[in-house]
Amino acid sequence: MTVGQPPLSVNLVLDVSGSALFFQCGKPGYKSTSYDPILCGSRCCPTPKDECFHNTCYGPFRPTCRNETCTSADVSLLPDGANGVLGLANSSTSFVSDLVSSYKIPYKVALCLPSKSGKDYSGNAYIGGGPYLLPLDHRCFLLHYFSLKRKDLTGLLVSTPLISNRETKEHGEDYNYFIDVKSIEVNGKRLSFDHDLLKNKRGHWGRTKIKNVIPYTLLEAYIYKALVRAFSEKTKKRKAVYPFTDCFSYKSFGEKSLLGKETPVISLVLGEGAKWDIYGPNSLVKVNKNVVCLAFQEADEFESLFPIEIGGYQMEDNLVEFDLEASKFSFTSSLLRHNTSCSPQ
Repeated sequence: MTVGQPPLSVNLVLDVSGSALFFQCGKPGYKSTSYDPILCGSRCCPTPKDECFHNTCYGPFRPTCRNETCTSADVSLLPDGANGVLGLANSSTSFVSDLVSSYKIPYKVALCLPSKSGKDYSGNAYIGGGPYLLPLDHRCFLLHYFSLKRKDLTGLLVSTPLISNRETKEHGEDYNYFIDVKSIEVNGKRLSFDHDLLKNKRGHWGRTKIKNVIPYTLLEAYIYKALVRAFSEKTKKRKAVYPFTDCFSYKSFGEKSLLGKETPVISLVLGEGAKWDIYGPNSLVKVNKNVVCLAFQEADEFESLFPIEIGGYQMEDNLVEFDLEASKFSFTSSLLRHNTSCSPQ
């Protein structure tokens, strides 16, 4: 996207848990005539004056100051080619909040993350609601040429409430998105683990956090082990391939398509009866022609505060929508099952 005057082109990471927009100037000495610096200690910036450079708030890695642009923050944690973050969280300082306020559009954010990389596979981000139109896969296009050129995905959305989390509110992180996972199923069979782990109770930050900037979904240890057991019942284990810890023979899943019936379907059973079905392309990673690995990781017991944190891989080729006005989260499950994707060919 371009920012500032004169326009500066920047590559930003979309972060649904990011509370603000910040970027690092691509050119030394770049000055934007539209930049409005925020003074330390002001209403929008609680950082003390003696902790700021030249009395201007540069903030930490994820600044919370509105209109913050060029920053001295460490961006080493960003992926190659990115020089900033575009926060899409439920925050008064987020990019979404600014657009909604300025243009009086619905307070909705939707993402369609591509499963393929490269300039031809950019995915889609929507602010303000649908329709959500995507082209059909080219292999099916001729069959539909005279009746449908682009598919509206709105009718595929299934919804569950967005919920608040007491602990995150107490720690000033209530801008994150949480959903209520009641249980997890594999091919319709409920996983066996202590389901109190999924509850919000004192001494434990329950609920499921959506965090697209982590590559793979993190699961609490007991939940992860239960998932591995379910996958291991009818498959042959193979030597682990980093960064994964549990890998299997590709032959066990039919060797044709991970969407096939041989691949188990993981279902997150959510509030109000919704189910988020996770199919093979989002549950397994093919690391070589003979081996696939479970695309989930066991969370560090000393670092993780949540039983489940849904990562970017599980969101690829799924349309997801955050409706802040109705306080609900909607999703389609894999679009590959509907002859389209977030990176159509």
